Amino acid sequence: MSVVIPAFNSELTIAGTVRSVLEQASGEVEVLVVDDGSEIDPSTVLAQPISSGLCRVLRQENLGASVARNRGFHAAKAALVMFVDADDELVTGALVPFLRAAHESQADVTISDFFLSDGDSMQLVPAVNSKETDFDESARTVLQQLTLARVGFGGKANIGLLGAPWAKIYRKEFLVRAFGRDEIFAPGVLRGQDVLFNTEVFGKAQAVHYFHQPSYVYSVNSDSASHRVAVDFIPRVITLTLAVESLIQRHGWAPLTPALAKMTVTLLEEAMQRHGKTLRMNDVRELLGCDILSRAVRRSRFRDFSVPGRVKLVAYRAGSVPTFALMKSLGFVRRAGR
Repeated sequence: MSVVIPAFNSELTIAGTVRSVLEQASGEVEVLVVDDGSEIDPSTVLAQPISSGLCRVLRQENLGASVARNRGFHAAKAALVMFVDADDELVTGALVPFLRAAHESQADVTISDFFLSDGDSMQLVPAVNSKETDFDESARTVLQQLTLARVGFGGKANIGLLGAPWAKIYRKEFLVRAFGRDEIFAPGVLRGQDVLFNTEVFGKAQAVHYFHQPSYVYSVNSDSASHRVAVDFIPRVITLTLAVESLIQRHGWAPLTPALAKMTVTLLEEAMQRHGKTLRMNDVRELLGCDILSRAVRRSRFRDFSVPGRVKLVAYRAGSVPTFALMKSLGFVRRAGR
C-alpha cells in the first residue's frame, strides 16, 4: 500500500505521523510525503525513514493540498492508496488488519471508524451509521448523502465525516478508471475538495467495505485552517457548491439535490461564524441574496434539520436584517472562536 501525506509547515507533527505508519507497516507500505512549499523542509525531521528507504519526500511550490494529493497519488507504486493528514496518526496495531480487510474484500473503497482527538481526550466515531460491512451499487446514494450532508441509513444523522479522504483505503486502479483524468482532487476548489472527491468516488464504486474498527486518529486543532476566521470562506463555499451541483447534473444524480442544499446551508452558517467581527447586516442581506445560496435555502427540507436548524432555516428564508439580528441575540449565529 502507498500512504500519501500532503504536508505544509508540518515540521512539528510530520515525524509522529510518519512514525505511526512505519511502526506497523511490516515492509509492505511506502510513505510519500508531498511537501507543499513548506518554510522548513520536512526532510530535516524525517532523515531516518528517508535514509532507510521507507519514506520519500516529493517537493512542490505551495499549490495546495489537492495538488499535493494528486502528485502523491500518481507517484504511488502500490495497488492500494491511503491518504493521511500531516497532523494526524494511525491507531497503533490497526494498519495490518485494515489493510487485510481491503485485500480480502477486493472493494473499491474500504472505510474504517476513527477517533476524534482534542489533545486531552479521544472520541470513537463510527464512519457509517450501519452495522452492515459490505455495500454495493444500491447503497451509492446513501453513501453520497452521508458524504454531503451526513444524513445516512434510515434517514438518521451521522457524524462520520465520510467526505474526508482519510480513514479509507482506495483501490488505485478504480480511481484511475472512475475519474479518467489526472486530477482526482480539484485544485480550484479550496474548501471541501475532499467532499467533492468522495461524492464522485461513492457514486461510481461498485463495492464498498466497512471495517468496523478505528484505524485513524483525527486531531481537532482550533488553530488549523479549517477552524480559523476566514473572510474568503463565503466564496469558497460558493465554489464548492457550484462544483458539486455540476457533478450532480453531469451524472444525473438528482436524488442528491436535498443533501447538497443541506450541506450548503450548514456551510453558510459556518461562513457567518468564521467571518469574524466584520460581518455586517448588509453583508448578510447580500449573502442571502446570492443565487446559489438562496437556491439552497429554498430547496432545503425541514425534516433534514434538527429543531435549532429549522429555526435557522426559517430565518434564512425570511432573509431580513431584523430576523438575522434576532438569531444572533438568541445565540443561533456565533462568531468564530467562541
